[in-house]
Parts: sequence; structure tokens; C-alpha cells
Amino acid sequence: MDTIVMCGYSVHRQYTSQGEQGRFYAFRLQSHGMCNARLNGESFQLKKGHLLMLVPGDRLAIHKPFNAADASDTSGDYYLLCQGEWIAAWFRTLAGRRHLEIPAGEPLLDLWKLIIRETRRLPDAADGAYQEALLHAFCLSVQQLLHREHNSPSEFVVSRMKRYIEEHAFEKLRVAEVAAAASLSESRALHLFREVTGQSIVDYLTEVRLSAAIDQLKYTNATLEEIAESTGFGTYTYFHRVFKRKIGEAPGGYRRKYRAEEEAL
Repeated sequence: MDTIVMCGYSVHRQYTSQGEQGRFYAFRLQSHGMCNARLNGESFQLKKGHLLMLVPGDRLAIHKPFNAADASDTSGDYYLLCQGEWIAAWFRTLAGRRHLEIPAGEPLLDLWKLIIRETRRLPDAADGAYQEALLHAFCLSVQQLLHREHNSPSEFVVSRMKRYIEEHAFEKLRVAEVAAAASLSESRALHLFREVTGQSIVDYLTEVRLSAAIDQLKYTNATLEEIAESTGFGTYTYFHRVFKRKIGEAPGGYRRKYRAEEEAL
């Protein structure tokens, strides 16, 4: 059986670690901050979203210098150690690949947090099989990200931008922030997004907001002004104008029509 040896989260203001990876396979994700790393002779900087995938025998050194002037200057990471025949075979498919950048908002982190919670629970007879299934799902999720990055780097980057937009759609969101989330210049982000999706970043943002607004019109009793505010449109006047242009009718009319159809069923 494949097993999770250890899984958790750590934060450091100062940290130094070096040595050879033991007999376990490991994942390490930089959650925030930065630190210096050296893996099998290659030096680089670990930044937010950087995932390391380690096998027995890898040599890893990590250093987070202490910043006495800034108490908020910390480095955080999620870690997972595991072992088993299926795990060993899965790591062999990486063919020496040790790095992956995880796009903002990827559900992989939610799965990681679930594994942490489950490994901290008191064990029972079913825990072994359940944790093994979670571990396999985790590895397959990483594999899917590797596949997306390899087959279409542009689509992979755009997926990061789309995820960021979805997470921040109901806030005051600027194109520059979306571009920064994908480590691109604003002009490059605008061009790449349209090239891959066929629409602009602003159009996609509007689409996400309208989808949320439609759900609220259908399934809640929130006022039109409240819906405009909560879905990122701000004023009802602007919400009304965009909704009518995109949907073909006013929000209030859309709600009345939907509810009349529901009552007729």
C-alpha cells in the first residue's frame, strides 16, 4: 500500500536545511515569500507557487535569511512525504523533472489541505485506503498540470490568468493585476489571453460576473442593487447597461421571466 508518511505546513523567518533526500518521496510547495535553493547542483530561487518533486537520493539545500528589519518577511511551505510501489512508479514517469510552477487558485492546494486534515485525525480501519486514494489523486493532479504545461505552455499561462480573474472577479480588478499573477507584462497578457481564448480579459471578467449575477437573480431575493454590488459591477446603472447589452433584456425582466417559467412547471 502507498502511504503518507508526513504532511503539513510550516512558516519560517529564518531557515537553513541541506542534505540528501532520505528513503521517502517528497513534494514541497512554496506558499508565500521566497528562499534560496540548490537542488542537485542547480541554484535557483523558490517563489510562491513553485513545487519541488523529490526522490530518494536528491540533494536539496534551502536557505531563508533572517530579516531583522521586517517581521513579516517569512517563507511558508506545504510539504508531503510518501512511499509505496505506485508512488515510486509515478515518480519514474517524471523522467528527472523536479520543478513545476502551480498556477494561482489551482485546486491542488485544496486537496493538499484536505490531506493535512485527514492525516491529523485519529486513525480508524478505513483511513489507510482513503489516504492512499487521496495521495493517488494528488499525484494525478500534479501529472495533469505537467501535461498541460508541456503540451500548451500558452494555455497553461492563460489558465492561471483565468483562475486569478475568477478568484477576484467581485473586487475592483485591474488588467495589470491579472498580468502580474501570470508574471507577464500587461501588453503580453492582453495579447496572449486573446490569442488563446478569442476574447479579452475584460470580456472574460464580465462573463464571470454576469454568470454570478444570473445565479443570484434566479435563486436569491437580493435586490438588483445588492446583486450589482456583490458581483463586482458596482452601481446598478452600470450593471443594467452591461446585462442588457450581453443578455438582451434588463435584469429585472430576466428575473420575472425566469420565475414565471418556474411557476408554470
